[in-house]
Amino acid sequence: MADSVSVQVALRIRPLVDSEIKKGCQMCLECVPNEPQVFVKGTDKSFTFNHVFNPEDNEYFYDVAIKDLVHHAFKGYNVTVLAYGQTGSGKTFSMGTSYSDENDAGVIPRAVKDIFKNVAEMTDRHFKISVSFMELYQEQLFDLLSSSKSTVDIREDTRGIVIPGLTEVAVFNADDTTQCLVRGSMGRATGATAMNAQSSRSHAIFTITIQQQSKSDESNSMTSKFHLVDLAGSERPKKTKATGERFKEGVNINKGLLALGNVISALGDESQKGYISYRDSRLTRLLQDSLGGNSLTIMIACVSPADYNLEETLSTLRYADRARRIRNKPVVNQDPTAALIAKLKQDLQEAQLELMNLDRNSQCPEEHKRLEEENANLAGKNMKLTEALHNAFAENTNLVERALLAEVARDRMKVKLCELQAEYGNAMDNLNQTMDPSTCPAEFWEQLKHLRDLQEKIKDLQAEQKRSSEEILNHELSADNEQNCETEDNIYTSKIPVDIELQVEHHEAHTLQQVELNKELKELNRALALKEELVAQLAVNSNQILNLKTDYDSAVKDLELQVQFLQKEKEELVRSLQEIQNSTVAPKENEQHKLHTKRLNELEQKITCLNKKIAEQNKMIRMKEQQEKKISQLNNEITSMKQTKVKLIKQMKIESEKFRNWKLQRERELSKLKDQDRKRQNQLVRMERLHTKQQNVWKRKVEEAVAINKRLKDALALQKATQERRGNMSSAMKVQTWLAQELEIIYSIMYAERTLEQLMEDRAVLTEQVTALKKSLDSGKLVEEENEVEEEIKQLEENVAARNAQISDLQQKILDSDQENKSKTRWDYIQSSSEAKCALKYLFDVAVETKREKTFIENKLAELQHECNSKDNTIQEQERTIKELSQNHSQIIRLEKEYEEKIFVLLKHFSGGDSDSSSINVILEQASKRQQRIEELEAMINNKKIEKKKKVNAPPTINNTFVYELEESMNEEDEDDNPEDDPDWQKTPVFKRIRSMIVKKSDEGERSKAVKRTSDGKTKCCCKKGCSTKVCGCYKVDSHCSSACKCSSACRNREQNACNNENVPDNFKKPRELSFFTTDEEF
Repeated sequence: MADSVSVQVALRIRPLVDSEIKKGCQMCLECVPNEPQVFVKGTDKSFTFNHVFNPEDNEYFYDVAIKDLVHHAFKGYNVTVLAYGQTGSGKTFSMGTSYSDENDAGVIPRAVKDIFKNVAEMTDRHFKISVSFMELYQEQLFDLLSSSKSTVDIREDTRGIVIPGLTEVAVFNADDTTQCLVRGSMGRATGATAMNAQSSRSHAIFTITIQQQSKSDESNSMTSKFHLVDLAGSERPKKTKATGERFKEGVNINKGLLALGNVISALGDESQKGYISYRDSRLTRLLQDSLGGNSLTIMIACVSPADYNLEETLSTLRYADRARRIRNKPVVNQDPTAALIAKLKQDLQEAQLELMNLDRNSQCPEEHKRLEEENANLAGKNMKLTEALHNAFAENTNLVERALLAEVARDRMKVKLCELQAEYGNAMDNLNQTMDPSTCPAEFWEQLKHLRDLQEKIKDLQAEQKRSSEEILNHELSADNEQNCETEDNIYTSKIPVDIELQVEHHEAHTLQQVELNKELKELNRALALKEELVAQLAVNSNQILNLKTDYDSAVKDLELQVQFLQKEKEELVRSLQEIQNSTVAPKENEQHKLHTKRLNELEQKITCLNKKIAEQNKMIRMKEQQEKKISQLNNEITSMKQTKVKLIKQMKIESEKFRNWKLQRERELSKLKDQDRKRQNQLVRMERLHTKQQNVWKRKVEEAVAINKRLKDALALQKATQERRGNMSSAMKVQTWLAQELEIIYSIMYAERTLEQLMEDRAVLTEQVTALKKSLDSGKLVEEENEVEEEIKQLEENVAARNAQISDLQQKILDSDQENKSKTRWDYIQSSSEAKCALKYLFDVAVETKREKTFIENKLAELQHECNSKDNTIQEQERTIKELSQNHSQIIRLEKEYEEKIFVLLKHFSGGDSDSSSINVILEQASKRQQRIEELEAMINNKKIEKKKKVNAPPTINNTFVYELEESMNEEDEDDNPEDDPDWQKTPVFKRIRSMIVKKSDEGERSKAVKRTSDGKTKCCCKKGCSTKVCGCYKVDSHCSSACKCSSACRNREQNACNNENVPDNFKKPRELSFFTTDEEF
């Protein structure tokens, strides 16, 4: 056992979790088949351990690595199972400290079962088993099995490390032990981080103490401890997003793990025989017996295979490798095939990097394109033929309906002709019986002859109609025979199944239905023709029988009379014979008796013959009746068949109408689908643009990654080259060159790590898109765009593969820089104080230069921010100006509408008389001026818009020119348009502003220019406008312009204007002029 007392290492690789799969993480570890070795993909780093387990191994992991240690525990050895790894790597799951289900049983539940199984098998010993459960949380030791979760301390005596006051619970079976495990796990400190929702925030130690004593020899007793240690995971705050209390917990966890790593390194280094610093941490003191005493220790190194956690995984592998460094580390030499595969994979990654910017759209073979075009043409022709066939059936249905109507009309005409013929015949018979040829005039006989000619023409018409009916019947029968022949010929014709769309199927179904209905209609026409032929034949026979019946009736009457006469004669002869028989017979009378007897026999024979003829006549009459019944039955059947025919035609018409409606509905749906497709195409175009932008962004990021990769590669190469040239430099120059290269490498690694994070984020986004598209395909939501979606998925997967290649390449370069080891020996290069001074001076200069650049960048950023804010303010001001101009435009449109309405009212009011034409002209003139004023305002608005566009930064102001225009507009105001008398007029803030401006301008005018007066004190003016505003001195003092005034002829302030205004009706409502100026406040 001395050779095997060592720390064994079992590497357990957990599978990728959902969060890593969503991010598109790839496996960065690969196990060597049938060897306990693992190597990092894309690198030359490999690690050899005692055991290596894939993600699929679970129970196999326990049987191989742990089960044998249980047997050693019964031999008196202390056993320690130590689970180490980063947070979220599966340590708690592997150990089973959070045991809740049989399927999730880890090391502890399985070991407990094996322990009690061995106890049951070893019947020659007495066993006393107890358990204890404690946790180390922020350097405080807590008793998890205590009812109050009390704290305990660590002591050391001759027996080693002891913990006084620690609760030990005696257990007698596996269930008791499991209950203690579950109860202690519920009190353990856990918390949620960005990498693990239930992250262990403490180190947990579950100890099973096995005391055994031999039944035969009481002095033979042993005590062993089975320590099962679930260490808290090492973590990086950058990834766990830990802050506050979680951050402090992480610091204490990492501190304890660092001390444990130093102890393991010291124990595994044969050259170091000095002091082992167990007292650096309470964790190492707790594990002191397990690591340095009588103990078999196995470390379960739990790692994540995701390339996102590559650095943490490598740290764990190095940590575990230090634990077993006392052993040789064989390396498996890969065979040529495996080396070739690795080389090809690397070449493939490089090819993917090179082909990222190339067009990967594959061209379809020309033969496929030709077949697709031919298929599309045939499908179009098929659709056209189906449409033509449908139209033909519709036309055929219409023709059949017309034919049916013609047949009905023909039948009615036939009946009418028969009735007319019968009436004509009766009339002619009556005329022949009543008219005397000797007394009638010759003209009457000519007309009668003409009537007989008409009767002959009617008979010819009936004969022609009969021939036409026979021809139609023969045509129906011959066509039916031809159809039957064609059907028999086509029975064995093979049909090629064609996969067509729903609309074509519906077309074909409707066409086949019409064919069946048409076939049924033809069969019905044929049967109807046969029935009609039979009825016609029976009618002919019936007519013949009717003629015979007439002759037979007269013959029967004659025969009956003869029979009656002969019967009387017979009766007389019988009486004569009886009289002769009763009297005495004389010879002469005897001869007479013989004659009477002979005559009687003749009469009897004759009567019998006549009775037979009468019976035959009656038989003919019964036959006639039977034929009439049959004709009646056939007529009923024909009527029923005609009704069926009508129903069938109606059904064909209804089906055609249904199909037409369905087709219209389908066309509407097709139109809607086309609109939706158009919208979808627009959305697709937008998505393509967005996709192009994303591709450009990703391309830029890839180019940046390639540039950073090249920069890091160049920095490493320059470092090597500088090291080679450093021998010819001075000491200060060497230090400066060395520091420059180190800083450049650190900067490059920093940029590479940041780029690596961005690439991983991009890969996560791409992976989510691929997953969403695949789910959409699986759910059947994107059946129509399946090819496009598959092409997009393929492109996204290629982008993911490219990101994986870049991530692997950057990770390899970062690992090659070996900054973790260089940071420990970096300053060993400085050998003297002068070199240290040179280094400090250089670093100080670099820090000053960096600070200067930072200050310059901050100032530049502040200037840009200020400029951006200024631009934002300018944009807001321009938006407000545009809004005001839009409101002005709306106001002008409203004024135009009011203007047109009032013009309409004026025209309507003055349409009846000519006396007010002058007033109308004045009003129309005013309206024309106001219309011109509106046009001027619109032109001003357009000019303002142009000025605002030219002077973006200039704030909108009110210039004096526009105020002057307002004054001119006020001069044109009509004096009779009094706003106070207008019921629809009301003052607005705009009116107040305009009025204040006008009053202010007027006051200035008053102050600058006094009112002119004559010698008698009357005012006079010389206005060039209409004297309708306060600019006019006369209007200002409420007086009319007199003859002394020198104002223009357009003056409206004279007394005659008042007289003219009397012609205006009182109920006339003038348009309010001031409403035209309400828009001026906007300017």
